[in-house]
Amino acid sequence: MRKLHILFMFFLALTLIFPSHSYSEETKRPDRYKAVIIDINQFNKDEGKIYEIQAKISNGPYKDKLVNFEYTPIQGTQTDIELEKGMSIILNVDSSNGKISQISLYDVERRTVLKVLAITFLVLLIIFGGIKGICGAISLIATLLLIVFLLIPLVLKGINPIIATIITSSIAILISFLLISGFSRKSLCAIISTIGGTIIAGLCAFYFGNLMSLTGLSDDHVQTLVAYTDIAIDYRGLLFSGIIIGTIGAVMDVSMSITSFIFEMKQKYPDTSQGSLFESGLNVGRDIMSTMANTLILAYAGASLPLFLFFAVMDTSFVDIINIEFISEEILRSLCGSMGLILTIPLSSFIASIRA
Repeated sequence: MRKLHILFMFFLALTLIFPSHSYSEETKRPDRYKAVIIDINQFNKDEGKIYEIQAKISNGPYKDKLVNFEYTPIQGTQTDIELEKGMSIILNVDSSNGKISQISLYDVERRTVLKVLAITFLVLLIIFGGIKGICGAISLIATLLLIVFLLIPLVLKGINPIIATIITSSIAILISFLLISGFSRKSLCAIISTIGGTIIAGLCAFYFGNLMSLTGLSDDHVQTLVAYTDIAIDYRGLLFSGIIIGTIGAVMDVSMSITSFIFEMKQKYPDTSQGSLFESGLNVGRDIMSTMANTLILAYAGASLPLFLFFAVMDTSFVDIINIEFISEEILRSLCGSMGLILTIPLSSFIASIRA
């Protein structure tokens, strides 16, 4: 309970220091309401399809009101959705003097499914993890809250994204290990090793990213941010920050595994020398290394799979593909994250062997 109390007070202070604030110009947008498709008809026109939809609004001042509108999906885009009767959707509703003037489809309602997915994940985590699973879930939520209420406000206030990310990551790592393992020499060693590994990954990304003259502007979401806001941000630093955050989980896993093994070995065999403990930690790390590196690289490769298919269809040469900035960024993420992971192994082994 003491851990939870401290955590609660920390986030209360965080919300007071960094209150929510909009950093872009406010623009009037249509009201959005959930609705359910009651009836739907499809017909073809000019080699395209058009939906005639009757929907029932599920919330807001127009709850239970039936509305009719047309929807024209564009083939090959994210608007090309197969709509069906009974499907939950989100509507854009323009109104004047309490009367609806225009209705259009905003998107399919996915939040309910996401809630079920999140709850299922948490239930499985608690069932198979017990108290540790509950602490793991709390640490995950704490990390997400830190990103939203600490990292993003710091970046928007003009603080260097890399420095802001190192601060946020260090706090997240501290909270995670204290919740999962409590305050002990073992958790302290794991904390120091994890922070060291993530900083190494960030430094590698910073050095090699600057050598490649990466701008951090190749991502579509970043370009949208640039086009529709007047926020001055170091986008290259933001790229390197993303690499640091992306490596935390794998580095934490490696650091805690090696540290736990060395402390357990020292407890069972008290006469084991520091050199033997260090060597044993390296041996365990070698077994972990390949699978963890594969996890990082394949995660980034999987996210870029549609792009690889595009290049295959266009018959683009390999040397041209890897020189494209977006691909270079993904390679940088994968390799720098893996380098941080690899160097965490001797770091964890060394720190744990002298403190066990």
